[in-house]
Amino acid sequence: MQKIAAFVDDPEHALRLLQPLAGPGTHWVLVGCAPKLTHRVSKWVAHSSREQWRARWAAQLFEELRPKLTGARFETMVARRPLPEVVQQLQLRHGQGLRLIDARRPRILQPHETLSPELVETPPAQDRWTLPVIVTSGLSLMLAFGD
Repeated sequence: MQKIAAFVDDPEHALRLLQPLAGPGTHWVLVGCAPKLTHRVSKWVAHSSREQWRARWAAQLFEELRPKLTGARFETMVARRPLPEVVQQLQLRHGQGLRLIDARRPRILQPHETLSPELVETPPAQDRWTLPVIVTSGLSLMLAFGD
């Protein structure tokens, strides 16, 4: 049985990366990486309210992913600690044969917290072109309307 731990924050993006890996003998460990709340919001919201929001967010995320991924077993969790610590915890629990996949949606000008560069598989090359395309299209618009 193949064990795959996937770090996800967006169901559509994650499905594009994970569906080719889905199989009947796959043990999925889905780790929800909730969006960070800004300092201004977290200042006014109680810790218990933030945890409830995180739980609702994760339940909705996993509800969208589970029916579309085939596998023998599903395990879900929400990352509440720094991701390198979550990776270590998962490797202790599931062994070194655990395959780690970073299926989080890439953000423009906001890099994600790294998991563990030597252990994590990188997403396909198509996502690396997001920033250059946006910069190029913005530059072409500026040149077109600059006259």
